[in-house]
Amino acid sequence: MDSFHAELEARNAALGRFRAYWLDAGTDLLGDWLVEVTYGRIGARGRRIRYVAGDEARKVVRHCLQRRATARRRIGVSYRLRELADPAGWIRPLLELKPER
Repeated sequence: MDSFHAELEARNAALGRFRAYWLDAGTDLLGDWLVEVTYGRIGARGRRIRYVAGDEARKVVRHCLQRRATARRRIGVSYRLRELADPAGWIRPLLELKPER
């Protein structure tokens, strides 16, 4: 199956920023593409939004990740990529998000 998963975090104790962002994409039983976005404060339940994306799933995923890449300018701290499962190569390494080691 062609599925996608990314987990990101933005942490800065001095600014009081502790945010998490999860992005999952995959097909349902009928073959329709779904994109699920969960975000919120680290340790909290978070808010979940689901999109029935159809053929636009890759575009939705890229748009969400590009928005997270501008976090430093918007909230004062960058998101760090904690986990990535991208077997189909949906995102290119040109994003500023880098896996933690």
